[in-house]
Amino acid sequence: MRSRENPRAAHGPPPVANGRSAAPPAVLCIQQPGEAEIRRLVQALQANLRECESGAEALAVARERTLACILAPLELPDMPAREFIAQLHAAAPGLPVIVIVDNPAISEAVAVMRSGAHAVVDGRILSSSLLPQLAPLVRAG
Repeated sequence: MRSRENPRAAHGPPPVANGRSAAPPAVLCIQQPGEAEIRRLVQALQANLRECESGAEALAVARERTLACILAPLELPDMPAREFIAQLHAAAPGLPVIVIVDNPAISEAVAVMRSGAHAVVDGRILSSSLLPQLAPLVRAG
């Protein structure tokens, strides 16, 4: 299990103010083709990006750490997004999942949304489709 995290997020426990953690919210990204663009968007929102390589690894992280959301491809290396979302809802109820797809078919998007995804975004226009979905989750985190 290999995980990469923003080095700024690994400097010990964050200070606490008014009972809330002062650390920036964390976004977990499961292996994506547009990872450089995702990094740029997450940094622009002043959040921390944690990356992992599989659904199983993401589930383990979600059980251990508070996250603003998870970014997942339609097909994770070890399972389809619908299966991942079902397992995630059991492990971390309420944690939003944004599924990123290239050239999405309407039927795929509908099926993933019905499985409990927070949103389905088009990877071909990542900045304009992901930012409006991600920003409110990061601010709430």
